[in-house]
Amino acid sequence: MKKVGIFGSEYQADKQLVIKRLFEKLASLEAEVFVDRDFYLFLTDALNYEPPVSGILTSDEFDLDVALSLGGDGTFLRTAARVNKQDIPILGINTGRLGFLADVASNDIEDTLDELFKNYYKTEERTSLRLHTEDRVFHGYNYALNEIAILKRDTSSMVTIHTALNGEYLTSYQADGLVISTPTGSTAYSMSVNGPIIIPQSKNLVLSPVAPHSLNVRPLVIPDSF
Repeated sequence: MKKVGIFGSEYQADKQLVIKRLFEKLASLEAEVFVDRDFYLFLTDALNYEPPVSGILTSDEFDLDVALSLGGDGTFLRTAARVNKQDIPILGINTGRLGFLADVASNDIEDTLDELFKNYYKTEERTSLRLHTEDRVFHGYNYALNEIAILKRDTSSMVTIHTALNGEYLTSYQADGLVISTPTGSTAYSMSVNGPIIIPQSKNLVLSPVAPHSLNVRPLVIPDSF
């Protein structure tokens, strides 16, 4: 028996049949099912559906064998933030629009869960970023699976971003901003500003300037050991 956590998007009322299929399949596999509190309230209030569950996930600490992200890539990123440093693999089931991360199609749910419960799978580690600022001027969640973006605020002027690697000066970007991307995030914001696509297993990061002033400034791939 596996402990399965379900995290989902609250904007998929039209996916009611897919959601019910997921819970019915997990029940047939005799899984212990735990549901994120916000998603459970969405199921009961908006969809009038009360799935059989073993518990509700209300905190950011939980003991699971696997976390299921039900939605699109945005839902997957929010699930990764909830899982955080806990050693819990995440499986993305795509009921949204983009499926770079949530790559299991809704019509493959039953077969995929059968393979999962037979342990016919392998986990893939992904690089993440941590943002550190002096005097704690940033008060939000400071880990990122995709990217960290430094952007200009409400002004028509460019910003100058002085950049160093391991304390060694690299360059000063004159641009609308700078995207620091992981390989996972290379198909997200970084790609939209002409950054390269990098395979997830590569040990690299990408520095992608946003609308740079100089034609000579291009995205730069660096080792993630810097």
